Amino acid sequence: MTQPAPKIAKQVILVVDDDEAVRDSLRNMMKSEGFEVRAFSNGHDLLNEPSLPALGCLVVDYHMPAMNGLELVSALRGRGVSIPAILITANPTEYVRDRAAAIGVLVVEKLWLGSYLLDCVREAVAKHAQLLS
Repeated sequence: MTQPAPKIAKQVILVVDDDEAVRDSLRNMMKSEGFEVRAFSNGHDLLNEPSLPALGCLVVDYHMPAMNGLELVSALRGRGVSIPAILITANPTEYVRDRAAAIGVLVVEKLWLGSYLLDCVREAVAKHAQLLS
């Protein structure tokens, strides 16, 4: 079930991808669904962000320089940031899938970045909002 528009508007999607075109595409797609979006080109910029949302979802690329997406999610979890995370990658290996599953991160292949990713984000923010209610 999709959240009503006012509740979705409070959800913040954090997009982290070093590819500007992918980042812009994801930002536009999420904004068109009514989400507030904050986009970052790398994990360090997100980690340096002074305030992170309590409600929302993290959509992060796996392959990035200096820190991969799973390392970023682990660092955030270590800081007590518990928003759901979705890892996007072109070719997820079994190792990446296993590591992601171990920390509760959904993996979405970049091939499916359209409506499937939006469905995953909607479901993640709805479940997380219910947990906090």
